[in-house]
Amino acid sequence: MKSIQWTCPNKNRQEQLKFNESAPVPTPSGTQVLIKVHASSVNPIDWTLMRGGVPWHFMPKIKVPGWDAAGTIVALGPKTGQLGSSPKFNIGDEVMTMLDCKVSGAFQEYTVVEESFLAKKPERWTYEQAAAWPVVASTVWDALVVRGKMKKGDKVLIVGASGGTGTAGVQLAKGLGAYVVGICSTKNVQMVLDLGADEVVDYKTTDVTQKYQNQDFDIVLDTAGSGLEIWSKRSSMLKSNGNFVSIVPPPNSFDTPFHFLATGVGIGSKKLTTLLQSGPKYHFVSISPDGQVLRQVMEILDKVAKVDPVIDSVTELTLPSVLAAFDKSESARARGKIVLKIV
Repeated sequence: MKSIQWTCPNKNRQEQLKFNESAPVPTPSGTQVLIKVHASSVNPIDWTLMRGGVPWHFMPKIKVPGWDAAGTIVALGPKTGQLGSSPKFNIGDEVMTMLDCKVSGAFQEYTVVEESFLAKKPERWTYEQAAAWPVVASTVWDALVVRGKMKKGDKVLIVGASGGTGTAGVQLAKGLGAYVVGICSTKNVQMVLDLGADEVVDYKTTDVTQKYQNQDFDIVLDTAGSGLEIWSKRSSMLKSNGNFVSIVPPPNSFDTPFHFLATGVGIGSKKLTTLLQSGPKYHFVSISPDGQVLRQVMEILDKVAKVDPVIDSVTELTLPSVLAAFDKSESARARGKIVLKIV
């Protein structure tokens, strides 16, 4: 099968990836299923892992990027269908999933995944649309609902509202009845308004910390890594029981093992500080594949909010297209998700 594979970190990106046209097709074991992947999408974790700063024991053993997958089940492991907590899946089912990249990646024609990580693809979405959702939808669910404890009527500020995760955050928050303020650049203001945001702020022309003094936000969701100034002024922008939730570390966090360790210490320090002090709490999102969560959030996005994912672009799986997709993702200029079609 065709497969995009990592080679080694700390080199030019064109030397880090290779295109293998004769990679072996994996075989499902235990409760795994084998999926014919029709589409995947790019997430920042794909290219940040390649920088060389992550200690080796945290790196995926399978050197294939891609955490999102949408496709068709073509084979079942011998123990599938025995988990009472998961719906039964069959050969031919159209599914979507967030992968455990320690086992298998999505930038290839076939991948194996635990059946407990799967959700059935809603009929109205194409494979390309379905592949745009799993990581960002699971992330914003954890950020807003689990850690942010969001409820209907809450006031939510989303930093980076035009990116892949930010757009999903706007859509989910509105679907659950929140009042949403989005922050983005000038060219994306109308797009975020069209997604349903109640207010949109152009960060290039407006100081958000000045505009929203004493606004009593229930949640600030930082999807861009640029919300540190808001965090520093949390007492004037968030309610005393509010929650500041970040999904991205500082830009250089994966450059070296030292930066990786320093980032962990910094996150731990913020969390400890807010545990020991009264006032808004700090949270950092780290998610794992969970089919039950994915099925729950897909039900809301599909049936309650009735929204579609925001897709920046769709391109076929080739080495040049993946390299270009990583460059665009890293530039933070993508409007929504960058999707890879696998044919």
